[in-house]
Formats: sequence, structure tokens, C-alpha cells
Amino acid sequence: MLKLALSLGVFTSSALVVTSLVGSPHGTQDSIRPSAANAADDTVEVRVAYPYGALFTDVHEQISEQFEQENPGIDIILEAPLANYEELAQRTLVGITQNNAPTLSFQGINQVRQFVDAGHTNDLSEFASSDPNWGEAGGYYPSMMELGEFNGRQHAIPFAVSTPIMYYNADLFRAAGLDPENPPTEWPDVIAAAQAIDALGDDTEGLWYNYLITGNWNYQALVYSEGGSMMTEDESAVAFSGDPGVRAAQLIRSFVDKAGMPDWSADQGEQSFVSGSVGIYFTSTSNLALLQNGAQFELRTALFPLSSTGDRRLPTGGNAGIIITDDPAEAEAAYQYAMFAAGPVGNNIMVNNTGYMPMHSEAVTEEFYAANPNYQTSIEQIPYIFRWYSFPGRNNLKIIDEIKDSLQSIVSGQETPEAAIENAASSAEDLL
Repeated sequence: MLKLALSLGVFTSSALVVTSLVGSPHGTQDSIRPSAANAADDTVEVRVAYPYGALFTDVHEQISEQFEQENPGIDIILEAPLANYEELAQRTLVGITQNNAPTLSFQGINQVRQFVDAGHTNDLSEFASSDPNWGEAGGYYPSMMELGEFNGRQHAIPFAVSTPIMYYNADLFRAAGLDPENPPTEWPDVIAAAQAIDALGDDTEGLWYNYLITGNWNYQALVYSEGGSMMTEDESAVAFSGDPGVRAAQLIRSFVDKAGMPDWSADQGEQSFVSGSVGIYFTSTSNLALLQNGAQFELRTALFPLSSTGDRRLPTGGNAGIIITDDPAEAEAAYQYAMFAAGPVGNNIMVNNTGYMPMHSEAVTEEFYAANPNYQTSIEQIPYIFRWYSFPGRNNLKIIDEIKDSLQSIVSGQETPEAAIENAASSAEDLL
């Protein structure tokens, strides 16, 4: 069932077939670095950058250790993790200008486009076309690997994919007279459940929605579920200021007005849920292992609620490896590590230590999901996913910050949802 669901393909094409043999690197002189090969023993060093140390440090340490055992001619050098995707993208862009960018950088899926558009990434199509393990025949899910394809060329190797999800405290559900076996599936019912939990006492909060999460990710989930988009189809104009984007912002404000959602930071929201004082929590499936390990209550997961239109559309969070080097040996070594990380060994380590979906059919067994039902929810959300939107041009990071600031002003009560979204859209237009 798991293999079937992932093999169906959820994007515009059902399989990846790359036939071109043009393997152009990133193409800008600023990004050229000397070869990392050691002349004495021909060992190739691959510097790897990644975000979210709490999620990925142990994962990459385990994967790199096994990879080096199987590939003694390649040394994986793990750089200190960056706090989030935005900081990783900024640090990598600076590294490119200073000729010290990492060889392999696991960028947020919504950050890859700016590196491709600027010509900084190696075109991996030649590797893909000559790799017998590529695509479904080698066990890699085409629908996942397509996330690294831009304009018909493979520029990234997806490593971990997540979706927004609903976590809930089954103990608080019971205390509030709610049925944890039947969690709410629509937003009005979510708010009603949060109100019941909030009424338990001053030390209990009904819900917290992580609207501050990287890349406006959870806001995008609401906008697209409402039938909207961040820009028009031809990307000639900003679109999230339309009715769906405004309804999404109004829903976030209703969490405050109707369910008493506090004006917290992302860390405060997570810590409060883990401590057992929040009934319903919306964030990424990627946090599942950490949340389960920290929670002292019965934690459960459920599908992201249906929108007012009865739809559910979810951006694919997570990250993909881009390669930044002009040295062929280094590029090949980085490609090998990225494919190993996305393969059955690497992805088994990744899934078991996080909550991301697998890239490979042999990474996780159906028995694992049967024994871990909280992980099964992310698999059930696969039919609703789309590629996490990235704004064109060089100001993607700035636009993300403008939208995040506007959302925060809505929650804090400094601006109405309508005014805040209009201001964010106007700023985005200027930056575009």
C-alpha cells in the first residue's frame, strides 16, 4: 500500500526520464572553488551543509559513517548546521561569492529555485541519465525525485519531504469531553475542540498554529487549500492578496479571537505542546520523532483539516541536495552521497529519526507504519501535495520575511488580516 501510494506520482509527469547529456555546472566564476581531492591519496572531500541540527545532525552523522565505509575514497565533512532554511540559503549564497560554498547543500525545497535561476547549481541530468538506479526502476519514487527538477533538468536530489499535519494531545481531548478516536477534520470543528480544551483552565491552551514556520509554509497550505496561489499562473503578478489569501489570514486571526491562541514564538509553541499544555498543534510531520520522544502524554496525529472549500492542498516541505562545484570528481562524489542519503540505507535512518516521508521504496517497510500509526498520517496526505512555492528572482528570502512579519502583525493584533495581507502583497510586488 505504501509503495503503491508513493509510486502513483502526484505532479505533472508520472516518471522522470532525463536524456540530455549536457552536464553544465553552475556557471558563475564567483562560485568556483579549488578541487577538494587530496593529491597524495586521491581522496575526495565533500563539504556538506544542512539546517536544523536537532533534526539532522545525528541523521547525517549516521548516514555519512555508513557511506564512507562503502566509499573509502570519499570523505564527508559535515559543516555546523544552520538554524533554518533561510539562514542556510543566505550562508550558501555568501559562500558562493566568497569562493567557499559547500560542495553539497541540503536546501529547503522552496529555496532551490533561486540557486538554479542564478546558475549556481550543477546540472545533474548527465548523472541521472547514466545512473541505472535512477527513477522507479532503482526504487526511487519518481513523484519525489521530480521535486529536484526545474525546466526539464535535474538540479537537486530530494532527501526529505514533509507536509503540515495536526498533532493533538489525546489526554486533553478526554479531559475536555472530546473523542480522541475522532479528531476534527474541518476548521470550525478544530476551533470548537480548541475552545473546549481552553476552558479546562488558565494553564491550558486550545491550539497553536505555527504560522511562523520557514518559508511561509503553513500560510501557503491555507492559501492553496482555499483555492488560491502565491502568484498568478504565469507569475506576472502576486496573487495571495486575493480572496483565498485573505480568508487564510482571517482563519489565522480566528485562532486568536475564537480559540484564544497566544502570541508565541515558534519555540514557545512547540515547547508548550510538548509540556502538555496545548491541545492541538499544527506544524511539520518532520518533528514527529522529536515530539513523541519529548511528550509525557498520549500524542496522536491527524490529517490537515479541510478548508472552507472542502479542499486540502499541502506544500511539500523538506530539503534537497544541490551541488556547487566545478571539479568533476568532487561533483560525482557529492552526487553519490546525495543518492545514498536518498536511498534505502540513508532514508531508513532519516525516516526513523524524524517524521519525513521516504524517497525510496525499500527505505521503510509497511510493517513500520503499521507499528507506528502516527507516521502513517503523512503517507495518507500524499494525494494532496504540491511543490512548495518559491518566488522568482533574487528576493525570495526578503519576500518570505515580509509575509512572515505581516502574519505576525495579524496574530498580535497590530493589523487586520485584510490590511496585513494587502501590505505584504504590495511589498512582494515591489521586491519582484
